[in-house]
Amino acid sequence: MAGDFQTALGDTGGAVTALFGASGSRAAATSYDEAERIARENAAFARQATRIKGMQIGRETFKVLGQQRAEVSGAGFAESGSALDILRSSASQGAMTKAINEEQGAITANAYEEQAAQFAGMAKAARTSSSGQGIGGLLQAGGAGYSLYSGISSLFAGGGGAAAALAV
Repeated sequence: MAGDFQTALGDTGGAVTALFGASGSRAAATSYDEAERIARENAAFARQATRIKGMQIGRETFKVLGQQRAEVSGAGFAESGSALDILRSSASQGAMTKAINEEQGAITANAYEEQAAQFAGMAKAARTSSSGQGIGGLLQAGGAGYSLYSGISSLFAGGGGAAAALAV
């Protein structure tokens, strides 16, 4: 009889622990969802920043080439020979700078996307854990209720002897 009450108390404690654990796991899932959203926003910002910087690089390259053409013309030379070599080199340098910018932007955006995927996985795991803890807590609460019912039933079924045994 006393064992039934002890079991009931143990099951009740386990149920409370599991239910609070489920609540904590739900809160963790919400935090992971927020972190995923932020990482996806950062990926979008990185892509946009890469596009903007690409336009800036293109504009700067165009400006440098225009300035070089003006200097060649202003000096009375034709766009041939060394002048063309200088223009080609500047255009090549601009294209290479733009390509490096695009590659770095893709790497940064992909890193944020990977981070978002990891947070999504952690959120899913936390939600799954929350469900399991909630179900376990409810089952333990049911067991506690059954143990308590069994203890009370046996107390009344046994008569005065059961009450005396409980008092000892």
